Amino acid sequence: MDNLPVVLMIDIGNTNLKWAWMQDGRISGIESASHAHEKPFVLAGRCWGQSPRPGRVVMANVASPDLDAGVTRWVSESWGLTTELVCTTAAAFGVTNAYSVPEHLGVDRWLTLLAVHNSGGQPTCIVDCGTAITIDVIDVHGHHLGGLILPGFNLMREALLAKTHIPRVDQTDPTHLLGTGTASAVSSAAVHAAAALVERVVERTSRQLGQAPVLVLSGSDAVTLKPLLNLSGEIKPDLVMQGLLLFAKEHQG
Repeated sequence: MDNLPVVLMIDIGNTNLKWAWMQDGRISGIESASHAHEKPFVLAGRCWGQSPRPGRVVMANVASPDLDAGVTRWVSESWGLTTELVCTTAAAFGVTNAYSVPEHLGVDRWLTLLAVHNSGGQPTCIVDCGTAITIDVIDVHGHHLGGLILPGFNLMREALLAKTHIPRVDQTDPTHLLGTGTASAVSSAAVHAAAALVERVVERTSRQLGQAPVLVLSGSDAVTLKPLLNLSGEIKPDLVMQGLLLFAKEHQG
């Protein structure tokens, strides 16, 4: 086991680039950097320029093609490695994709499905709260039932403010359902709309599955959503990376 190569796992999301290292089947802490204001090649050098050369690089990207092109070029020129780009498929690791065109399912959602099914195999509703909010349901046999996508809390708020004459307002604590000012009304509506949709999905799919799915929350805004749900759920912030870990382990040893 000590001779197995170190694997750099990269998750490029809509806002941030995240990475972790796998050695001997164990994963390091996850690190993160915004990719909004830096050229991908330069960003890669800043993130890993001082790191030892890994044996492999495994990457998933839901952002622009320029990002994986820049990172892939840096990996090739700096380490002489070919980046293994993970893509969504019709089936993998015991999970069957519900999409008729499998690659249209975002690879981040695909990786969360793989991670959840391979960590216990219970029917599960996965809610990933980030730039966008995605909801996916998987049954005990690994069959993906489908999902939903809606804007994240900030996107909902920004879209409303951009397309109306409501004055610019700051985000506020959405604990109370009914706002007592414009800022709280806008903030609360976005978060409670998402909470209501999650509850509806769980209620409907419970009948379909014959039991209530386990609720798993992920993403940067999961901590905001969880207290507002009339459901118990667990926050697992590293689901995408756990999905990448399956691919990182796939050709080891």
